Amino acid sequence: MIANTKSLALTDKNISAVFMYGSFTKNEGDKYSDIEFYIFLNDKENFLSQKWVHQIHPVAVYFTNEYGSEVAIFENMVRGEFHFLTTNEMKVINSWDGMVEFSDFNKMILVDKDNLLLNTLNQIKTKAPDRTTNDNILWLSQSLLNVLLTTNNLIKRQEYAHAYQSLSNVQKYLLWLIRIATSQTKHWESPTKSLEKDIDQTWYSLFQQTTADLNPGSIKTAFQKSLELSDRLFNNLNVDEKLKEILKRIS
Repeated sequence: MIANTKSLALTDKNISAVFMYGSFTKNEGDKYSDIEFYIFLNDKENFLSQKWVHQIHPVAVYFTNEYGSEVAIFENMVRGEFHFLTTNEMKVINSWDGMVEFSDFNKMILVDKDNLLLNTLNQIKTKAPDRTTNDNILWLSQSLLNVLLTTNNLIKRQEYAHAYQSLSNVQKYLLWLIRIATSQTKHWESPTKSLEKDIDQTWYSLFQQTTADLNPGSIKTAFQKSLELSDRLFNNLNVDEKLKEILKRIS
């Protein structure tokens, strides 16, 4: 399907470049992986994106999601995500500099008829941001305290369904801190990705204990384990004593 996308783009005079992202650019793609593209057009005014995507493979469902991405669920149950922009909007890539990790540019450039995409990517200064800085650890720790307090208040209010959802936010920040503590920052943008392979069984088991079923007892236990894991991470990463004290107050 990637080859079909490339072939269609090469023969379409209105398409200047195709930028691919996701698992396949990281040598991690398989038959269950999404295909994901930014497609840059010379003229978007009369372009029918859904019709164009149907040429890749028969489509079962096509819609725009809450993030503005055009999503195709193909008949073979592969999911595709598409962003159709004009060449003048290619500078959006520059806005990611220092925010996301870029793969090998040669793998991300699927089509580049006018070298605009290569020129844009060559302006990127930080292909792989350092996630282990003190500033980032501080921000993650503050963010974790914020969602821990929210979750604690929801439990006290006996809003268990809401607390269950809030725990997922707690887990996100715990995972980022775990990845820093274990020097496994490769899958930063999706911290649960390949977690079973990325971290050792001890950390995995500690994280597993922060997950819950939707019942009060399970949620309370998962929250308590989240507090314990937070304390361990704060000590491991030498988080400021003031934040440790706030963690105790939440406990």
